[in-house]
Amino acid sequence: MKHITLIQSLFYPLIFLTCTLLFSSKGLAQEPRIHYSVSIPDPESESFHVTADIYDIALDTMIFHFPIWAPGAYDVVNYGAFVSNLSVGGDEENSAQIVEVDSSTYQIINPPRYLQLVYRVQDIENLDNSAWFGLSDIEDTSGIAFANGPALFGYPKGYKEIPYTVTYTPPPGWNLAVALDPIQGTEGTFSARNYDELVDAPVQMGKFQQWEFKVDGIPHMITVTAPQRLSEEAGQELAKTTEDVVKLYSQFFGEMPYDRYLFQYYFTKANDEVQSFGALEHANSSTYLMPWVGEQSISNIMQPIISHEYWHLWSPKLIHVDELGPFDYQNLPATESLWFHEGLTEYYARVLLQRHRLRDPRDFFTTFSSHIADLYNVEQPEPITTLSRELPWRPIKEIYALYTKGPVLGLMLDAEIRLQTGNKKSLDDAMRHFNREYGDHTGGKNFDDDDIIPIIENATGTDLAGFYTNYIAGTKSFPFDEMLPKIGLEGVQIPFFGARMTNIRAGWRVRILDDHGCALRSGLQKNDTLVAVEVDRGDRQPVKSLDVKPAYFAVWIAQFADKEITLVIRRGGEEIELPLDIAFWQFAGVIPDPKATGMALEIRQSMLGL
Repeated sequence: MKHITLIQSLFYPLIFLTCTLLFSSKGLAQEPRIHYSVSIPDPESESFHVTADIYDIALDTMIFHFPIWAPGAYDVVNYGAFVSNLSVGGDEENSAQIVEVDSSTYQIINPPRYLQLVYRVQDIENLDNSAWFGLSDIEDTSGIAFANGPALFGYPKGYKEIPYTVTYTPPPGWNLAVALDPIQGTEGTFSARNYDELVDAPVQMGKFQQWEFKVDGIPHMITVTAPQRLSEEAGQELAKTTEDVVKLYSQFFGEMPYDRYLFQYYFTKANDEVQSFGALEHANSSTYLMPWVGEQSISNIMQPIISHEYWHLWSPKLIHVDELGPFDYQNLPATESLWFHEGLTEYYARVLLQRHRLRDPRDFFTTFSSHIADLYNVEQPEPITTLSRELPWRPIKEIYALYTKGPVLGLMLDAEIRLQTGNKKSLDDAMRHFNREYGDHTGGKNFDDDDIIPIIENATGTDLAGFYTNYIAGTKSFPFDEMLPKIGLEGVQIPFFGARMTNIRAGWRVRILDDHGCALRSGLQKNDTLVAVEVDRGDRQPVKSLDVKPAYFAVWIAQFADKEITLVIRRGGEEIELPLDIAFWQFAGVIPDPKATGMALEIRQSMLGL
């Protein structure tokens, strides 16, 4: 079949095991192991058919669990609630009995040494407060099937560390992509060292497009599902963008800790059913649900998102606190470290692209200007550690703070380390140290929430206790005015005009006035029409001639802030002149400081490549 040719040509080296060794009869099996079979015999039913062949688990009563959550998604799903018709298959003389304890737990009484379980899994493409890429979906009309591992597979309590294998049988004419090790000579069959590895490899079946590339001989695949097929040129461009990110991070960490990697890209139009987008990381793959905006913009939109998810390959997949692996699938993790695993990830997703000039610098500064503006001179309502700990129970709109305050926290932490060490050390050194000493694949050990800052201090020779107390475990506002100039950046301030205006034929009509803006202080009223401005009693300039939109009038004012500015308005048929009182200012953004020298310039160049 086509999907086997595809998988075998891309993913190697293959595991050389014979069918007899893998799928021996119940009389020959020696060690506990489980083989799954997954098919979609009727796509219109939107359900997966699953068979579990369980070998040599000798128990009087087996506790069989389905996960309640999926790693990386951090929300309660109770996947077992979507399982139906769980029964014992195979031998009619089998005396095993199944007792449902709750939606996630079954007791299997008197199981034989070879036990076959069969069940169905209804797709769960929509669930309140749960992201699609953490669930499952079958779309017969568009030829799509996707499932995150926890949605399909259960496990016997106490037996997550035994070998697992799985055979996927797609509907006729559908391709197959999954980032597990393929088994030679067995169609659509893959192996996993344990349950964690099995469920950490989402499966994709369908009529998707695919492109391939290699980095240092290691194969990578991208699959694309979109409202319309990508042209070969657009597909190659997306593959090149993805390859650039892979090369960037493999150079940063000096490794690619996998034998193959799969990027699963789904593009769709926003509608009543799809209102949020995002992505989810895995050890050998990552899945993306993104808005379809036409193939011309795909690569540019995807680049920072790919960058974020690919960094997750190291943090938290390989570098993580104890709560984030090995996983307890029956209880959500309680950790205050998501600022480290999510916030710093978003920092690096942006800063490394900027540092290596893979992206327009305006994108970096626009993004961080927006984030800093939200935090400027504002005491935070709660520590980011609190949000980290409570994230599974928070609404999505509150979770966004991890991706706005988080990267700013990364910028300021990196700056603090560089300033304390004269730019001899940075957050880069700390992250590489984490990977060497604590990465799962390097024989390292996990760590606790409270160990993160001491480990960074040890790796960089810094004292970060105050920084942690104030800005991570505390709610103090960041000292942007003090810190930004020290790293070669300049905070831009503009007047807070405080009036929302719309274009009309005569000028700009005032629709809304803020309580503490320059407009109200200067005497402007709702429904006034601003028709012109004068600078230092010079020529009157109609607002229509300023080449600026009403929303950006404050930016225009900023260039004349040291001069006398007069607003010319019409109110009730009368023309009135109002001297502008610039009493309120607001943070508008951050830019490279053109006057930066010495250590500030050195830090900016090494941090941002500018």
